Amino acid sequence: MNGPAEIGQDFIESVTADLQANRAVRKKLPGGGRIHIDRQLPFLCVYRKPKEKADVGTERLVYGEASYLTVLGGENVTSLLEAVAETMSKIFGHFLIVELWTLPYEAFCDETKTKRSPAFRICSDQPEELLSTVETLRNWLKRVTLHRLRAHVQIARCESVAPAALPPLLEKDVLQRCNTYLLGLGVAPAYQDETGETLYPIELEGIRKGVAKALKNAFYRFSVALTGSCPTHYAMMGRRLVTKVVWDVDNALAEIDDAFDFLLQVTPVNTEEAWESFKAKGYTGTPHFLYRPRPFDIPQMKRALYDIPIGKIEDPTLMELFCQKREELDRKLTMLSDRDTPNFLYGSIPAYGKVESALLETAETMLEHLPHEQRNLEADAETDTVDAETFAEYANDEIAYYKTFYPSMRSSVQIREDIVSGAMVSGGDFFISKWAHFPKKRVEALLHHEIGTHILTYTNGLAQPFKQLHTGLSGYDEMQEGIAVLSEYLSGGISKARLRILAARVVAVHMLCEGSSFEETFRQLHERYRFGEKSAFTITTRVFRGGGLTKDAVYLRGLVGLFDYLHDGGALEPLFVGKIAAEHIPLIEELQWREILKKPPLWPRWLDEKSAKARLEEIRNKRLSILDLIEKGYI
Repeated sequence: MNGPAEIGQDFIESVTADLQANRAVRKKLPGGGRIHIDRQLPFLCVYRKPKEKADVGTERLVYGEASYLTVLGGENVTSLLEAVAETMSKIFGHFLIVELWTLPYEAFCDETKTKRSPAFRICSDQPEELLSTVETLRNWLKRVTLHRLRAHVQIARCESVAPAALPPLLEKDVLQRCNTYLLGLGVAPAYQDETGETLYPIELEGIRKGVAKALKNAFYRFSVALTGSCPTHYAMMGRRLVTKVVWDVDNALAEIDDAFDFLLQVTPVNTEEAWESFKAKGYTGTPHFLYRPRPFDIPQMKRALYDIPIGKIEDPTLMELFCQKREELDRKLTMLSDRDTPNFLYGSIPAYGKVESALLETAETMLEHLPHEQRNLEADAETDTVDAETFAEYANDEIAYYKTFYPSMRSSVQIREDIVSGAMVSGGDFFISKWAHFPKKRVEALLHHEIGTHILTYTNGLAQPFKQLHTGLSGYDEMQEGIAVLSEYLSGGISKARLRILAARVVAVHMLCEGSSFEETFRQLHERYRFGEKSAFTITTRVFRGGGLTKDAVYLRGLVGLFDYLHDGGALEPLFVGKIAAEHIPLIEELQWREILKKPPLWPRWLDEKSAKARLEEIRNKRLSILDLIEKGYI
């Protein structure tokens, strides 16, 4: 009977040569496993597939690490491991190997077995030297949750740190000679059925994310305590090497995202005609809106969307971002299929949300405290306005300013007849309604909103390696609009009329979700809140377009959320890397620590102004809310 396959000396020497030169190592092993080390690091994760039973999914628990080895066949990796450990310990002083394997639930307490909660056992035969590393690993594993159940974690001193029926990866004398430590991590396989043959993908990803963070924190603690390296953040232990499948997925998602413009597709092309008809009927009934043709095959695009091999991505952070984006694109394609039908609203609510009671209360309070005025949508008490052509000149000058810092900026300004409101950004370009007039005192604030926020983050996203940063990560609208409205306030250009509009949009979205008609919503805005007929019509149109779009609540919700973020000391820098949602801030910061994302080329002009900095500090230090700004006379 043949013994386990030996890995050749040439293979081992090529690996160590790459490590000594600090080159990435990514090689297949003879039995189907792989070694992946993307730079010189003082640790290695190992998984050996059991010979006698199925163990689906467990190898993915190590795939997200910057340094791992999987043994999926019968190959003998002792010589390879010894060579890697010796090479790395000479660089760092000490080296750590963590081996993962599955343990049956029977190995844990009865309570854990009954609840099927996450469970882990940390095994070591040198607990004193690795005390801080083991404690860190345990503390972070205890944070792992699955179906709202917290993890149960054991620490065990083991003479043999290895899965059942397998020898230790390296003998003790070799570990000592190579200044190497060995830890074992037994995992209760909540992501498998009892046979180990059927995978539960959702459970696997839930455990995988928690295990990945726990391991990186443990590696960070080991590096600080026992090596000559001085990392400043645990995320620096993560991967920097991006594999080809990541670029393929990113390109494929961006291609689908760029194939349609969602907002233009759900924006009526006959707004002016619909307004004249609605007015002629005495402001009764529901206007008949017309939309652009849909020049794409929605079922075909959905098939292409789910053919994208996101599941092959090893990096859990990137996989999470791409999965979220796929779900969002799926929802938007469904909404476009349901455009101008009642089903459109049912897709809008999960995409953009309903109006929470606290947000509605804020909006209603704002409308009570802010004076009403019978004026056009974007106008305030001033009558001094600029037309579309003049506003376009200002916009071109603003883009030219940013181009002095980043000549690759490629945005343009277009005056169009098919824009429902004054101006909007689409695909990095600035569209202005042909019939729009803008209050002169608000021009600068509007430019900061549209160009200094939306176009700037689009351009910064284009400069990043991933296209999702300019097309927009899932749910980015709320944060984007919150920043954009904040820019108006910090630049001193936000008006009471503008805030009334944002509050009115929230009320209109709430009425839409509660079943009110177009006419009822229009009358509420006009008669109770005293908006002019045209202003009330435009707000209502924006909310009822497509069949019911709840997106307009994100402006005020995003601003309120951004104020909370600033009160908690949140940094503004990550918000301008590209188009991201609040939930992505930790992921963006992680990717920055891992040196995967670049420093953005552009910084908002409005944040460099002395008056803006003073207003920002007031919000932070005095913990001002949007209602405080109104009630205390800041606006």
